[in-house]
Amino acid sequence: MNIYEIGSVRTNNLAADVGEKIGGLWQQVMAEIGPTAPIYGVYHDYETNYLGDYTLSLAVESSETGRKIILDEGNYQIFPVELTPEDPSKNNVAETWQRIWALEQAGNLHRRYEKDYEKYEQDGSVAIYISIE
Repeated sequence: MNIYEIGSVRTNNLAADVGEKIGGLWQQVMAEIGPTAPIYGVYHDYETNYLGDYTLSLAVESSETGRKIILDEGNYQIFPVELTPEDPSKNNVAETWQRIWALEQAGNLHRRYEKDYEKYEQDGSVAIYISIE
């Protein structure tokens, strides 16, 4: 599948400003494209594993501009993100990532560290696709 990058940032999960960088990227992209669906958050160019540097690119399925990103048809383990019952417009993406990292640390998830992505649908549902061996 081909998608098209709208913006990207290089960061690290352990960096003090990781939330600021990722939040700023989302604000920039949403101001540029407005509400559209689906939106992809693609994690790529991993330095090592989830503790090292990586690039996060926000992308859409069609665009007249933007660098093409190819999501391969490889093996993915899909993690649906739970919606917050009190506010269905909010989701638990960070909690789902914590669960993914815990599975990896326990040896129950064998990641390829190629391209992982979050897919945000217009109805508010989110799923995280992890490339696995």
